[in-house]
Amino acid sequence: MDLPTLTISAANGWMNQEDRFSGNIAGKEQENYTLLHKGELSYNHGNSKLAKYGTVFSLQSYKEALVPRVYHSFKVEEGSPDFLEYYFATKLPDRELGKLISSGARMDGLLNIGYNEFMGIQMLFPSVEEQKQISNYFRNLDHLITLHQRQHKLHLNMLL
Repeated sequence: MDLPTLTISAANGWMNQEDRFSGNIAGKEQENYTLLHKGELSYNHGNSKLAKYGTVFSLQSYKEALVPRVYHSFKVEEGSPDFLEYYFATKLPDRELGKLISSGARMDGLLNIGYNEFMGIQMLFPSVEEQKQISNYFRNLDHLITLHQRQHKLHLNMLL
């Protein structure tokens, strides 16, 4: 199977291991990786300075990819995967996630939040149509910000 092998960065979302680590670090373990399809999500329950209780990202850039099995991967049955990604980015679920932690991060930085515990956290959502509208708004805003950052960088390069 010749699929991209991805990892989650709290700052950048999904990243190809080739780009993040200058090579594929999966090695023989790649056969144990989870096959994720476009629109499915993964929760990386590793803590970081940017994401004390981990991060959730929806696969958008690839039709299929391999992701570490340590992530809690799932599919949204009813609703918008993009909305869920943005919802977690707001840190609103952190209060619920914090209730699940009985001890600090392990030595490898992973929080002791199991899949079933994660899937059982309480969250309130607007209607599916509102979820789509909200996520589209934020996705468009993200694209606009990226465009302006590129234009600014290009302008700076032209001045140098």
